[in-house]
Amino acid sequence: MTLNESLNIAELAHQQKNYEVAEQAYLKAISQYDSNDATYGLATLYTQTQQYERAISLFTKALAKEPNAVDITLNFAMCLNSANKAEAAYELINNIKEMLPNDRQIINSFAHLALKINQPKLSLEIATKYQNNTSVKSSPQTDMIIAQANMQSENWAAAIAIWLRLSHTLSNQQSVIQKSLSICYAKLRQYDNAISAFKKFLEHTPVISLNLLKFADLYLLARDVKQARLQLNKAIALSDNSLTRYEIEIRICRLENKTELAIAAADNALALNPESYIAWGAKQEIGAQHEKTVASLSHLLESSIENNYQNQQNLFILAKAYEKLAQYPLAFRCFTKANTLQEDIISKSNLSYDHDAANNHHKFLSQVSSTNYSKDITQLPPSNIFIVGMPRSGTTLMDRILSQHPSIESSGENEALALFIENKVNAQKNNTAINWQEFFSKNKQDILSSYRAKTALNADIIVDKMPHNYRYVGAILSIFEQVKVIQMRRAPEDLALSIFSQPFAPHHNYAANLKNIAHAIFQANKLMDFWRDSFPGQVIDVNYNQLTNAPQEEAQLIFKFCNLDWNDDYLNFHKEHVNSFTFSELQVRQPINTNKQNFSRHYQQELAIFSQFYHELSQDKC
Repeated sequence: MTLNESLNIAELAHQQKNYEVAEQAYLKAISQYDSNDATYGLATLYTQTQQYERAISLFTKALAKEPNAVDITLNFAMCLNSANKAEAAYELINNIKEMLPNDRQIINSFAHLALKINQPKLSLEIATKYQNNTSVKSSPQTDMIIAQANMQSENWAAAIAIWLRLSHTLSNQQSVIQKSLSICYAKLRQYDNAISAFKKFLEHTPVISLNLLKFADLYLLARDVKQARLQLNKAIALSDNSLTRYEIEIRICRLENKTELAIAAADNALALNPESYIAWGAKQEIGAQHEKTVASLSHLLESSIENNYQNQQNLFILAKAYEKLAQYPLAFRCFTKANTLQEDIISKSNLSYDHDAANNHHKFLSQVSSTNYSKDITQLPPSNIFIVGMPRSGTTLMDRILSQHPSIESSGENEALALFIENKVNAQKNNTAINWQEFFSKNKQDILSSYRAKTALNADIIVDKMPHNYRYVGAILSIFEQVKVIQMRRAPEDLALSIFSQPFAPHHNYAANLKNIAHAIFQANKLMDFWRDSFPGQVIDVNYNQLTNAPQEEAQLIFKFCNLDWNDDYLNFHKEHVNSFTFSELQVRQPINTNKQNFSRHYQQELAIFSQFYHELSQDKC
């Protein structure tokens, strides 16, 4: 029997998935003829039958004989990926990328595989390899890969541009295109566009409860509880009893202040996943089931656990349960373990807090202003009020009081300002010749228009309570004509404890370490001191303790500063249901109280490292 005859038998059996016959035929061809085609064929067979180590050995031999063989390299890399050897797959693809021919199918195959191993930069290099070759027609499939690679790289705007172009040409791919557009828009917090795209996605896909739940989740991101409830009810009508349904139901019920329904949904969620942090959060926080929470989650404190989001969240929930039971040392151990896990994530993401960099950045920010310090201040009510300060400093409380005024509407923790100004400002960091007067003269109208469009509120006065806008007070005063800024201050130890005891996202890179928190609070206070002293007619400090000790007197002073009429009934905001999307959800539904004043006394020993370092920073300032 000739080599060709042996290969024909092997390949036919392989195609018919008669793997035993094919294997024997390949082995015979290898034994008799040392055939590299047979070696390569048997390697692909072993990949298909998940015998990866055997496949890798044969692919290595086949590629050694034909080191530039594109087909062998592609299938070898696919095998390595299936065997969870993504780094080795990356090396193979990276080594051959310069030799890939001008063949759209081959290009797409390699670029797509690079996406599968989470190498978007490599995928883009391959997909755009012949992009400037006018003899090569653009391929929609290649464009889709490029868009997906931009999404993996979090280059959302570039991805949107490609998906929008494809939406006009690929009528049979609208489901994928619109879903991808929705994700990109949501990542950019352009929720109106995200919702519009998701509606189009639903038009091109069968009605299933999972998609309705995703739509409900998107509406929650957009802070539209009514529409989120509508989509949830549609999923429930389709008899959805999944964990996702119950976890979304918990979140919606909490925002609707439907405590009993939230607890019932939590019980159903825990029946499906005993570790559901959304369920445990509801049972501990609004169900006050502290003992049960401790009994079910205490193992997280005592054992070595996987560093994942669910375990981090549950540690914070467990800590709060211990705190409610007045077991403060155990509570602080939980806070510490949760934050240690978070610090590991921050470090691996190359986001670690840098004290020197923070010092320099805050010094730079103090220069970002074009406003004359002696600017005339009108006695008219402002069009915009910004409540700023460190997170957990009382911004939500201040927002709720102000929002009782009939002319005021709150935009909540509005990301619009930072979205439209942060990159523009930071791009000037190394420009020592920057003229901020010219900068704001050039950019003011664009930023104002973008801010107003993003905020989309029709009110005489708009309140923005994004805490970290304290960084841009100079910019705020340079952009907005009729504006007041309220800077919230809080006792350092109480503020530090409140930050350390909450799960912040990694970009709050200071929040998981007490010395970093001390440095961040000190720098924030120093910058806010500068704004207050520089612009006393437009910037006022409000002390959280003073506000909670004497709410009527303090609130009257604030309203007078803002040229607003005062009504004693404004302090009864707790009687009115409101959706809160912050950590302060429960507090805003209670009357003003002093419960959290000096709460850090319970952790005096544990907070010693914070207190000492903050004192050192304060002494250096003097």
